[in-house]
Amino acid sequence: MTDPLPSNVRRLPIARAPDLLRNPGALFDALSAASPDGFLISSADGRLLAANERLFELWGIPTGERAEIRDLGDTVLARQALRHAFARRAASELDCLSLRDPTAAYTDEIVLRDGRVLERHVAPALGPHGAMEARVVVFHDITRCRRDETELRDRVAQEAALASLGELAVNAESVTALLHAVCATAAELLALDAAAVVEAGPAGTTVLAAAGIAGDVRHVALPAADPRSRPGGHLAALGFVAALEVALPGRDGPARVLGAYARTPRAFSLEHERFLATAASVLASALARSDAEQELLAQERQLRAVFDGARDPMLIVDDGGAIVGANAASCALLGGTRASLVGRPLDEVATPTASRAGGSGWRALLAGGGDRGEAELEAGGRRRQVEVTVTPGILPGRALVALRDVTETRLLHTRLALADRLASVGTLAAGVAHELNNPLAYVSANLAFLSDRLERVGRLLTGAPPSPSDAELARQLQDAVSEARDGAQRMRVIVRDLRTFSRGENDRSGPVDLAPVIESCINMARAEIRRRARLTRDLAPVPPVHGNAARLGQVFLNLLVNAAQAIAEGAPERNEIRVVTRTRPDGRVAVEVRDTGCGIAAEHLPRVFDPFFTTKPPGVGTGLGLSICHGIVTGLGGALEVESTPGAGAIFRVVLPSSPAPAAAAAASGTPGTAPGVRPRARILVVDDEPLVATVLQRTLQPDHEVVVAGAARQALAQLERGERFDAILCDLLMPEMSGMDLHRALVAAGDPHARRMLFLTGGAFTASARVFLDASGADCLEKPFELEALRAAIARLLAGAAAAC
Repeated sequence: MTDPLPSNVRRLPIARAPDLLRNPGALFDALSAASPDGFLISSADGRLLAANERLFELWGIPTGERAEIRDLGDTVLARQALRHAFARRAASELDCLSLRDPTAAYTDEIVLRDGRVLERHVAPALGPHGAMEARVVVFHDITRCRRDETELRDRVAQEAALASLGELAVNAESVTALLHAVCATAAELLALDAAAVVEAGPAGTTVLAAAGIAGDVRHVALPAADPRSRPGGHLAALGFVAALEVALPGRDGPARVLGAYARTPRAFSLEHERFLATAASVLASALARSDAEQELLAQERQLRAVFDGARDPMLIVDDGGAIVGANAASCALLGGTRASLVGRPLDEVATPTASRAGGSGWRALLAGGGDRGEAELEAGGRRRQVEVTVTPGILPGRALVALRDVTETRLLHTRLALADRLASVGTLAAGVAHELNNPLAYVSANLAFLSDRLERVGRLLTGAPPSPSDAELARQLQDAVSEARDGAQRMRVIVRDLRTFSRGENDRSGPVDLAPVIESCINMARAEIRRRARLTRDLAPVPPVHGNAARLGQVFLNLLVNAAQAIAEGAPERNEIRVVTRTRPDGRVAVEVRDTGCGIAAEHLPRVFDPFFTTKPPGVGTGLGLSICHGIVTGLGGALEVESTPGAGAIFRVVLPSSPAPAAAAAASGTPGTAPGVRPRARILVVDDEPLVATVLQRTLQPDHEVVVAGAARQALAQLERGERFDAILCDLLMPEMSGMDLHRALVAAGDPHARRMLFLTGGAFTASARVFLDASGADCLEKPFELEALRAAIARLLAGAAAAC
């Protein structure tokens, strides 16, 4: 309740009440001038002394009735008539003022039938002796104040409800509970017949949740409705005639609507609309989150299905490199279950061997971000090579490690490259046979001649009388031996070239001198070229390149054969194949093979390095040669370029990074000049299962050293175990029963120093295990046939090394 005496009444001169009562007009004028509220003054005996116009306006008394009351004058009847007018307009029975304490001041409220609210202030006017002489009643319209208070209470209730809904939206496990809570809250706070969330589309309307609707109408399709033309909105088909609907924001596809519905005509206020809009926003956020969670779960299921069903092994690892997830393919590759793999460090599973970023170990790969590398792992008792791709950040603190088993692929590529190389050699087989047959012919003839003349040499040595032809015989024998040695040297070169191009070990890279490689290729391709073109060399001195002699030989031989096949046979004097080497300004080495053949069509140039693409007729080319060459050159860090003009020939350019040759390479070349000037006599053990080879070595070395021959590795091992000592051991690498490698391992296991004094000999048929053995042991190796000076130089180096070790 407010103060029963408003400020304007307090300002009345109550002390002059008797004077004012004797002059009611002056009192009324004073009250009317002091406030816009309605006033009435009644005497102690119940007469109406005064009433202002505002009083009649507040109570809604018409002008005619006002006049009737005023005509009654200052009488009790006038006051009664006024009270009856009040009673007819009040919503409830008026309190009788006479029942209250006449000397007390109080305040109450009166609600009128039209909904307005009047605040009544009653104050007595007391005389000098404390007796009440009059009563002043002030009526103040507080309708707006009460409406504001009601609206404020409603808003507070709505805000509290929205806060609860927001909390529910955050914590609810199911969006269905939130849908029903929103509908129930809206129906209760807004005094609705029903509230519902509906999904509207061209095909019809579906109720997702509702409050105040009998039966379960959820997910029941209703006829499509146009809310702009039907007062009942989307639920007009259910008998609603008034609706306030708010669309849920932020959704693509069918519209979702939160609606308030009434079965009787009703007006909705802006506050109602504001509440529904806010609730719709809360609901839309929750639904969006629910939709996102469902989509996320669906994507997770899809990704999990892709992860589990991927044919490539995949692992999920944490920042520390521990496995936290594995798919079925990785379990099959690594030979374990998911449970046995989870928690294990990657280092226990596989060992990285190379990284594109240059680092080593899993930390470098995981820190590289999208890096690729290679690793080796033990699976099913076999070493496997895998390509590794790391995708970081698939989840916070998680990375995806994809493993692709390339063991068989690498082996297939090696075999394919070797097959292509052998195919190139096979193309030249007729020419190679021709080149071999010529020296073989005169080697055979000269040896036959030597055999026929040896009888006469024997007679000379036994003291038989000489004849005039003996001097000529000595000259003929010398010429025959010289020619035979020359032919043997030519065959040795041819066999060396064939062996270079037939090797399958392609992974060993290092400094390569291009000159001998190119010469070998030219020798191999000579028979194919000579029928078609002149061969011109323009070989400027170039530094060694980083690569592999066999692989580079395959590239150059393929380019030479292609150049020859681009020129028709029959006019070699009019065509040319030119081989050029030069050093580019950037330090890289360029090797060009130029021809004057038919050239390459412009539309074919972009595809010349594609696998299986060829313009040659069937049976002449497979389309793999240039593709393999391109892979070899780019794998060595170089580039293979092509220029061509149709009808004017083509230029294939191999560009390779230079690689300074280590100083040790020259020392290991086996040239005669490397041998020391003084050769101390030493005790040498020759181990070879081929008696003729062992005999030749003994006959050759016997003048300078003491030579002991063992026909098998076990025999040599027995001699060493008996305590025999040797300064050097010349041992065949590959022998039956016990190989030279096995002998070396036995000596190492026994701690015998002879293991460091071994020089291996081989016919060139290297196995993979032999190559690994030579790399690991660091032992020197000579390939047969070898020059005698190269053999003596290798023995001298071996003896010098043994002396330094002592």
